[in-house]
Amino acid sequence: MAAMCFSAYCILIALFLCQPVQALKLKSPSEINLVKRQLGYLPPNFRCVSAWTQDKMSPVAIQTYPLQGGAARTQPKATNSSSPVLLGTPFPTLYWLSNPDISRAVADLERRGYVTLLKQKLNNSPQDSSRLLACHEQYSKKRWNSLSREDKSLLMSEHPSVKRMRHMIECSGVAGLDYLSLIQPDGSFLVSFKCLHAHYAHYRSEEPDEYLYNPVGLWVHELLQEEFPDVSL
Repeated sequence: MAAMCFSAYCILIALFLCQPVQALKLKSPSEINLVKRQLGYLPPNFRCVSAWTQDKMSPVAIQTYPLQGGAARTQPKATNSSSPVLLGTPFPTLYWLSNPDISRAVADLERRGYVTLLKQKLNNSPQDSSRLLACHEQYSKKRWNSLSREDKSLLMSEHPSVKRMRHMIECSGVAGLDYLSLIQPDGSFLVSFKCLHAHYAHYRSEEPDEYLYNPVGLWVHELLQEEFPDVSL
């Protein structure tokens, strides 16, 4: 079973690597105003809206830059660190669920114990476990590839704090999970996740694919459709 799980994972990764890289959409003034309205401010590392509601009226999720993230008050922490390279605060959340109505509904699912229930569902499906592992790999590669050439060069520093930052950006998956540490010697994947928001943002932000999609995000979407019919998805 473990060998089959690992083989399926390798196939999914190969399919992902063969996909063309999509150009990043430029943010527009209307996007900026909508995101400001949703979050109360514009994140300094905002790149673009990565997913819209089905009526195309409101952002569902945004794509962010892996550095200079978070609220403005967190920025001095990075510049006052012992690191000789000023890169800004690392931000592992590539896709951020910005829609307040959807975020509240997902939070309600979490309070009702769906994190545990979906973990059990994932553990009972080797194919979906392999699919989620491939998603973590995809997420980390897209985050690293979204960096500018200059920032990638700075992150190659051997300074301990910069190396830790590089590992976080290059090797963590959805919600900043250190997924590499969860791959077992036999190739199986030890399922672990806490934040349904991050998985749903990832699911909605990626182009639909028959083989490579976030199964946790898909299940959350189905639950939202069933449990919150009045929320615009």
